[in-house]
Amino acid sequence: MYKAIILSLVMPLMVVSLLYSQWTFYKSYIEEHLNKLQSYIATLLIFCLYQFFIIEFCRSTIDGLYYQYSMAILSFYLSSYMREKYLGYIMLVLAPLFDNFSLYTIHDIPATAMLNFIWEGAVLVILCEAFIRIKSLPLIYRCALEFLIINPIPPLLYFVLPDKHYVVSGTYFTLPSVIDVALGTLLMLAVAKVYVNFLVKQYEELRSAKYDISHDGLTNLLNYDSFHSHMDELSQKSSKHQIICILDIDDFKKLNDTYGHLEGNDILVYFTKRLFAEVKSHFGELASVYRFGGEEFCISVHGVTIDDCLEMTDKLARELHTKDYVTATGYKITVTFSGGIAQGNDKKNIRTVLKEADTALYYSKRNKKGSVTCAKDLEKMSSDTNMSSDRKSTRLNS
Repeated sequence: MYKAIILSLVMPLMVVSLLYSQWTFYKSYIEEHLNKLQSYIATLLIFCLYQFFIIEFCRSTIDGLYYQYSMAILSFYLSSYMREKYLGYIMLVLAPLFDNFSLYTIHDIPATAMLNFIWEGAVLVILCEAFIRIKSLPLIYRCALEFLIINPIPPLLYFVLPDKHYVVSGTYFTLPSVIDVALGTLLMLAVAKVYVNFLVKQYEELRSAKYDISHDGLTNLLNYDSFHSHMDELSQKSSKHQIICILDIDDFKKLNDTYGHLEGNDILVYFTKRLFAEVKSHFGELASVYRFGGEEFCISVHGVTIDDCLEMTDKLARELHTKDYVTATGYKITVTFSGGIAQGNDKKNIRTVLKEADTALYYSKRNKKGSVTCAKDLEKMSSDTNMSSDRKSTRLNS
């Protein structure tokens, strides 16, 4: 009776509780305060601690090893949902490795038996990957099928029997024991479903809150606060190969006054959709797009050339010319923009690059709307002007 209670009630609840505490701590603290590598290491250390607890609990209460892979399997499915699939794979491999090592250190198995973790880890990864690809079944049912295969007949059986390795207790494979583990598995899945739903809800709320804080509500682009944080990060390193491009919709105030602010908002959305699509098409993850303020937008991109950026802005301008914005009353508006581009180097900090791009934008709007000016060209023009003034001054003085 004691063993039945442990297998069908205590251990399933314990495994799910450990899973919940691990992932709650990961999402609420570890992920927020540590970088990716540090967060993985911290999570895996907690996972190993919980695995050790499960092993010791089994040995001290029922003299066997049950549910030893449940944490790893549940973590794999949960990490897949939370876009941390690699962390789930590591846990699947780490669970048998840690279990075998722990049993070796307490002299339950010989050193050669530790190599079992290779095929045990491979079996876990193959099964999990196979079941997660069965899209026709809900995730919880796929997880249930995998548990019902693994838990009642664990691939690794060790008992504390002096001088007898791999000897299975006569009470282990009795029908009552298998039924107890099967019932415990169903209970674990039922409770896990409640816990996971709660974790997923927390995760979605947190992700939504983070998105709202970092993104502009109208255009869904990253907002100025995100841009400010981005500048702080870039200021800690060289600005070499970093390009800042600022774009501004021409005569936006006039459009607002003529067609109204609601139409003006729609124009902003119309423009940003095409801007974002062009930037991602050209630069992918190398670039980030921000709403700099009002009708101004900023593109920060690394590892490309000025010519690449000009090619992107030219293509955007052509698309806006061929696809006019149409107001609610049927008026067609050709949206144009002016821009400024600056590139960093080892001698410039990112704030200087931003200021140069802003100056280039101002030159475009003042001298030739609908164009994009490069800071280096503006600098060259300024230098040529100064040289011409110097020559003129020399002639007058002579």
